[in-house]
Amino acid sequence: MKIRLGFLAVLIALGSAVLPASAQEVILVSGHSVPAYRTWQPGWDHGRFDRHHVILGTVASFAPYRLRVARRDGVVQQIDLKNGTIILPTGATPTATQHVAVVGYYSRGTFIANRVLLHN
Repeated sequence: MKIRLGFLAVLIALGSAVLPASAQEVILVSGHSVPAYRTWQPGWDHGRFDRHHVILGTVASFAPYRLRVARRDGVVQQIDLKNGTIILPTGATPTATQHVAVVGYYSRGTFIANRVLLHN
């Protein structure tokens, strides 16, 4: 019994050493694995981000279920919000020129937002 517990402790220690401390939770949405970011990531300020699941830019306009984001390259992208899209910080409303990261996925050519993270 002691040998099994010791072996289990070693396996847990090795497993935790392999995972980076900054590993993000991933959620499954409509068959897509999407990062569940809850805070602004430091690399985003330097242009390092997952281009399949994150859109960075400034808010061009906001309306219920619709967000337009001006990217660094000048393209303004329309993004669909859905029931359940989380805007963080909680209770905030996106306003023009505010820095934003939108986390979600593409579906039939449209980016669907799971989370909208507003940044000062």
